[in-house]
Amino acid sequence: MNKRVAQPRTKEQWREFCARPAPPRPEPVSRSEYDNWAADRQDPFNEMRRSCNANPPFLKHPQVLRVLAALQPKLTQGRYSQDATFHSAIINGPGHCGKTSLLKLIGKECELDWRRRHPDLAPDPGVSPADFRGDFLGDRVPVIYVSASTGATAGMLSQAIGKFLHVANPGRTATKWTLTDPVLDAIEACGTELLLLDDLHMLDKIRDGGPETNDHIKNLANHAAVTIVGAGILLEQGNLFTDGAPPRTRPGKAGTAPDGHERGRAGQFGSRFADLQHLAPLTIATREQQRTWMSLVRHFETNLILLDHPPDDLTLHHWRYLHERTSGYIGSLAMLFKEAAHTAMDTGLEALTRDIMDSVVLGHDDEVDYAKTKARRQAGARRRTKKAPPASGQDASTG
Repeated sequence: MNKRVAQPRTKEQWREFCARPAPPRPEPVSRSEYDNWAADRQDPFNEMRRSCNANPPFLKHPQVLRVLAALQPKLTQGRYSQDATFHSAIINGPGHCGKTSLLKLIGKECELDWRRRHPDLAPDPGVSPADFRGDFLGDRVPVIYVSASTGATAGMLSQAIGKFLHVANPGRTATKWTLTDPVLDAIEACGTELLLLDDLHMLDKIRDGGPETNDHIKNLANHAAVTIVGAGILLEQGNLFTDGAPPRTRPGKAGTAPDGHERGRAGQFGSRFADLQHLAPLTIATREQQRTWMSLVRHFETNLILLDHPPDDLTLHHWRYLHERTSGYIGSLAMLFKEAAHTAMDTGLEALTRDIMDSVVLGHDDEVDYAKTKARRQAGARRRTKKAPPASGQDASTG
């Protein structure tokens, strides 16, 4: 049985994630053919179907393509830059919009591209990625992925990177400097080119007013010859980009840019990290936006393996309902498809109907938003009913 790892925490887990193939898709069969199978043939078929329904492939929709287009020059120049400061980026936006999935996709593509460029350093095709190891100073690790834990401090961030690379922990007496210096040595020795920092909204921004963790990330950017790509929720509302900002100075004073805002110590972070606010809930206000949403629905619907589900039924007839149900959040849409597909199999209906999708309980925010949407629609229907003229032959006074 394959090991279950939600987020890679070591280089071996990361390599297993990068080498993990998509679930094998069984050949489609009709309901009558399936019903004639014996149980020992239905069971493995159902296991394959459940695996496919639970693991839809990643879709590069227009928002994702804009992020990738903005990141590509930074990743390319980071590969060839010698001693200049590496320009990095933050993927910023609301929760449940696919930031973590996109961050891991970027890392996976960079890892696989590095292996293609360095076939002599990559593991042989017949060797498990987990066997491509050695001591941390002799192992090639082109990509590091770290997810910040709740309230993570500067030292804890270094510990997470050290755990990924198997750097020995100095123990309880360690400071952020005794933790960070070996990590920086390991990053250099491992030939790391890309450092991915996920869940940056969880960093400790209270200690010393926030500058400590902010400065630590800048210290990593200064001393590690890597491109840093981070991700977090609504970071512009926090102080990641503004920690330590000095007060405004009088016009003409040294350090004040003409017709611009003053860039103090916090400006170092804001100048080096592009704030990519491209990921957001998808809207359907225009024809183009509707087509984008329908293509997303079709992507998930095509991945379904159900015996009686009509092709494109949700895409053509229920795309607006699915938007109301999920408020346009791709994470909510994916969860709705996954859970509804399992319910369809468990009940034997083998199709995603409105009743089945209504039975799925999504996250609290999704359910609250959907309740408000239904209330607005019902109120609008009542107003239209009151304004409607009486039917032909009906006395207007009787209503």
